Amino acid sequence: MSFNSRNLHLGCKVLFFHFVLLLLRSFALNPDGVLLLSFKYSILSDPLLVLENWKYSDVSPCSWNGVTCTKIGGKFRVTSLVLSQSKLLGSISEELGMIEHLRELDLSNNLLNGSVPDSIFNASESQVISLASNVISGELSESIGELKTLQLLNLSDNAFGGSVPKSLASLKNLTFISLRSNYFSGEVPSGFQSVQILDLSSNLLNGSLPDGFGGDSLKYLNLSYNKISGTIPPEFAKKIPANSTIDLSFNNLTGSIPQSLALLNQKPESLSGNSDLCGKPLKIICPIPSSLSNPPNSTTSSSTPAIAAIPKTIDTNPKTNSSGTPNASQNKPPNSLKPSSIAGIVVGDIAGVGILVAIVLLVYQQRKKRDDKPTENVIKITSKQEDKEIGKKSIIPCFWLAIDDQETSEATSSDSDQEIDNKKTKIEMTTQNENLRKEGRLVTVDGETRLELEALLTSSAYILGTSRGSIVYRAVLEDGRAYAVRRIGIGECALERMKDFENQVKTIAKIRHPNLVRIRGFCWGMDEKLLICDYVPNGSLTNLCYRRTGSSPLSLALEARLKIARGIARGIAFIHDKKHVHGNIKPSNILFNSDMEPVITDLGLDRILYNTTTNNFNLRANGSSRQLANLNQHEQQQQDPHLPLSSSGGTHPMPYQAPEWFQSIQPNLKCDVYSFGIVLLELLSGRSVSDLDIGQWPQCDDVEEERIRVMRVADVAIRSEIENKEHVILGCFRLGLACASPLPLKRPSMKEALHILDKMARS
Repeated sequence: MSFNSRNLHLGCKVLFFHFVLLLLRSFALNPDGVLLLSFKYSILSDPLLVLENWKYSDVSPCSWNGVTCTKIGGKFRVTSLVLSQSKLLGSISEELGMIEHLRELDLSNNLLNGSVPDSIFNASESQVISLASNVISGELSESIGELKTLQLLNLSDNAFGGSVPKSLASLKNLTFISLRSNYFSGEVPSGFQSVQILDLSSNLLNGSLPDGFGGDSLKYLNLSYNKISGTIPPEFAKKIPANSTIDLSFNNLTGSIPQSLALLNQKPESLSGNSDLCGKPLKIICPIPSSLSNPPNSTTSSSTPAIAAIPKTIDTNPKTNSSGTPNASQNKPPNSLKPSSIAGIVVGDIAGVGILVAIVLLVYQQRKKRDDKPTENVIKITSKQEDKEIGKKSIIPCFWLAIDDQETSEATSSDSDQEIDNKKTKIEMTTQNENLRKEGRLVTVDGETRLELEALLTSSAYILGTSRGSIVYRAVLEDGRAYAVRRIGIGECALERMKDFENQVKTIAKIRHPNLVRIRGFCWGMDEKLLICDYVPNGSLTNLCYRRTGSSPLSLALEARLKIARGIARGIAFIHDKKHVHGNIKPSNILFNSDMEPVITDLGLDRILYNTTTNNFNLRANGSSRQLANLNQHEQQQQDPHLPLSSSGGTHPMPYQAPEWFQSIQPNLKCDVYSFGIVLLELLSGRSVSDLDIGQWPQCDDVEEERIRVMRVADVAIRSEIENKEHVILGCFRLGLACASPLPLKRPSMKEALHILDKMARS
């Protein structure tokens, strides 16, 4: 009896053990959760802690942030992952594409980089893929055409390259496609019969428009800001509904616009920026073909133009009958011209051509003799200001300046104190510039500027000054257009290959905003490079807003200063929104256009000059001797590299740069915020940063003490306006101090700073 009881007891233990094993197994994380954790481990930074509750100890990922599950086959499976605007920094793991029932993937508006794994485009149930506004690169695989259930694809505002997959145009369930603001090249694929929204704008697409394009479901088509050329095929928009929105602006399209309803119903702006495009809805009338200007019966259809130009009769006064019409008996048949007459015409033509050739050869010989003469008037720029900034005398190898003898003697004198700025000159070629003329290539990068190298090299020029060791000119073409041209010598540019240089310039040129100076193109030569930008006529913030010690107060009103601050903030916020860093915000880089709106210049110049970001190396490469001495002294004083650097103007060698700028190699958005804070404080005080001593200005807890301090620091010219707007000026000073905090984490983002300024303007 006891034996049976022992067996029974042992059997109960075995059953209990198996039950526990089954229970533990049921509490393990399911496969979908394990795959999601692989994505978590590929994230390098999660400042908002959105992935904090993703834990391996959980039974199911269905309660995790951004995860949605659906019951499939009696089990809850992951069907959606939405983590947009989470500030995640990292890459997309291959395991995400292995989630069997994943239908929606939204990782937009983050800082994800790298390429998209092929597994993402192999998920058989995918319906929504949104990876917009990241820094993802690479090419799209043709395997994307296997996503038969895909309905929405948004990859805009990234760095994708290569061609647009042709298989993408054949997906029948795909209704929304946005590949805007990338680097896609090649031709636009034909098809897209089921698509309703298609945005391929701001890419590098070229070739011609396809014949069979779109279908009766298309509601919005945007192909603007590309390099599409050729004529618009008559069949291009026939399938597109008449009420659709089509934007083909700023391409290289030519010829007349087909008279289809879909194109005729567009606004003129939708087809602007194509200089050789004509017809409705544009206000440019197409020229009448020359063949239509002659009467239809003036020549026979079988005659070629050259033969048709030969007169059918050499009798200038044919006999007429009494009714005034030619006498039929006097008319000669069309082919009755005598052989001697034809021979005379041919001989005359040959003689004329021979004379023309002789004239051309004579002109060529005279020009060759003139070019072989040694160049005497190559001007050496030796102003004291440049000696301080560059550290040595600068020669203009790209241009020689043909000016009056009196001006030449003054400009070439090494001891002269005469300023070279604003001296009007005529740009001509030296022997070195002859190589630029022969081997140089001018490339426009904005899709709308029409500029010839010869026109640029023979334009009138004004020397505006020097910056970063480069000479900057204002070039005025014969048609009145003005551009700012920066000459970059071979020793000043780290990008030796034209393709690298072109890619960098195009990347910067794509960042377009009313508060940013636009880059129009560049000229590439073996020894010289020219960077062509818009000329901004009204000077910089330096000479508009800041007064020297002892000078009279400025008359710039508080509202005008706030308007300038908002314009600067909008420009920087846009740069940051495009995942770029300016790195050199300072008053001399803030210009004013004809409407006195601030525009920021020098965006991305470090990449072009040094193929790197703003750092210690750049300071050493282009700083003056005084700046370098200050930096060396500063480095000697700074013994512990982990301590924050003082932002006091007395020890800061470059006051507009953030303290961490001297220790950081990678670009930092908060560095631009710091620079903006310094500029804002200078704008409100009318003094340079060295006089503000920001590092010695602690935060005040007492409101009255803070008000007194602000009144003391504020510019005299605006103190009379503060009485009714104390909260505005106090708020602006607080914002400036917050932006200029020595600790990056305490600085607001530029969007937050812009929001505060907009709020101040409305109050």
